[in-house]
Amino acid sequence: MVYRARNVQVVQIFLRQVGSNADVRLWALDEIAPELASQTLGCGPGVRFNHFNSLYRAKPIEPGSWLILTDDDVFFIKGSPTTTINMMKRAGFSLAQPGQSILGWWTDLFSIARPLVLARDTNCVEQGPMVFADPSFAALLLPLPEVNDMGWGIEAEWYRMKEGRFRIGIVDECRVVHWGKVANSYPAGPEMAGMHERLSKSGIDSIWQLRSANSYWWKWQRTPPWSEI
Repeated sequence: MVYRARNVQVVQIFLRQVGSNADVRLWALDEIAPELASQTLGCGPGVRFNHFNSLYRAKPIEPGSWLILTDDDVFFIKGSPTTTINMMKRAGFSLAQPGQSILGWWTDLFSIARPLVLARDTNCVEQGPMVFADPSFAALLLPLPEVNDMGWGIEAEWYRMKEGRFRIGIVDECRVVHWGKVANSYPAGPEMAGMHERLSKSGIDSIWQLRSANSYWWKWQRTPPWSEI
């Protein structure tokens, strides 16, 4: 996680939810919060992907570990990181995001948790505010591209990575609330340009092509419908 000192209380909520056994690695953008000092491995300005890579390279990752990349202004209001991972295992997802609460800040309705749905098999997992990857997908995902922007459009590259090999989706049974407004601390114009460039290189005409669901796992279904295919 890359955090700002002003969000220390929200970060602490998430750290309690993730549990004491997790390998927590934090980067402070502005100043190291005393409450988070023992888990903060670096400090300084910059873009999140580069800081994520610094945290990744700081020490070896235990074999078989699941990866969580998260913003500093998001936490669970239903479920937990453990519940999300368990649901991903049941759904066969290698990359996923928990559904978002409509009460927080969100990019579009695609990411909002659906009522009566446990999970959705999708073509897109947004890079934020929280991403989960199993060990196999994490090995391909890390290190992240060393870019000088916020990584908009990386979803197209993840889509190409998953084609024919992995299943990705949204875990609607778990829900997070995102307190921070999207693109509030940086200009959105250059990010849009970068996103269109990544989409073009991946052979995707529009991000809306990816924001689609292939199948729904409804609450009354014991197993996901795609497990029968």
